[in-house]
Amino acid sequence: MALKIDNVIVHATATETIMQNVEMFQTGTAGAITLGSELISGDMLQASMLSEIANLIARRDISASTDATVKAVSSRDENTIKIYWGSGAVEFNAVDAKRYGTDAGAFSAAIGEQIGKGIVAYALNAGISAVRACIESQATLVTGTGVAAVTPALLNSALKPFGDAQGSIVAFVMNGATYNDLVGSAIASSSSQVAYGAIYEGATGSLGRPVFVTDSAGLAMTAGVAVLGLTAEAVKVIESEAREFVSELVSGKENIKYRIQTEGSFALNVKGYSWKSASGTNPTLTAVGTKTNWELKATDKRSSAGVILNCL
Repeated sequence: MALKIDNVIVHATATETIMQNVEMFQTGTAGAITLGSELISGDMLQASMLSEIANLIARRDISASTDATVKAVSSRDENTIKIYWGSGAVEFNAVDAKRYGTDAGAFSAAIGEQIGKGIVAYALNAGISAVRACIESQATLVTGTGVAAVTPALLNSALKPFGDAQGSIVAFVMNGATYNDLVGSAIASSSSQVAYGAIYEGATGSLGRPVFVTDSAGLAMTAGVAVLGLTAEAVKVIESEAREFVSELVSGKENIKYRIQTEGSFALNVKGYSWKSASGTNPTLTAVGTKTNWELKATDKRSSAGVILNCL
């Protein structure tokens, strides 16, 4: 009898793998990047919210009898864009699993684990591409021109655009090479205590914030790379429909083959920003990472997703 892949095991293993990886990056970013689920119909979700009221509280003259100043209340619309993903048809010979002494359950679990990791990697890359593009669209939130290596001093400078709200930056996101440069800066420090911490304890200066290290292509900029300083829930990746897993045996060839395919969708929501309706639906990752496809909706930039340090 030909090997039969168990869809239940594939789905369960993929789900478990997703949950483990999601917990890792949600914890690693102190909640700056989150992955959740919400059924979203259509290609885009538009939400209206109250805009910040400028100078809401002011001094009151207790001796005056003039009319009070009327402050208008307005709303803003933010679009959450939906992207559709799929594995394509994955096909292999049924005999391959049996040749290596495994069974259908173990083979199903192995496939499910790969699918789960692939889904998380795609979702994380999409989320990072989106939030980097959004912040990059605001020149005042970007520090550096991609020509200097990262240092704790430059990380500190990158927080300046948030002023007294810089405490809302909860984590930094950077690639592996950039993190190595940051550790190297600590090792080269003239302070023996800082250098000792970097060499013997693996500690490096990140201004008291966790550093999430990922070699996501979404961190690439025109020159150099981005170090993201993100606020809580800066980007939400929302699984917007149930994942579909389909499998079948394919006969009629010299060897019986097994084919499996899965698909689903994510919605991307970046704090304080909106996907431009004119930019279309179901965008590619390249389009998601293009800053001109996004627009700032937050009245105060300091209540948005965060800042960028553009370093070497």
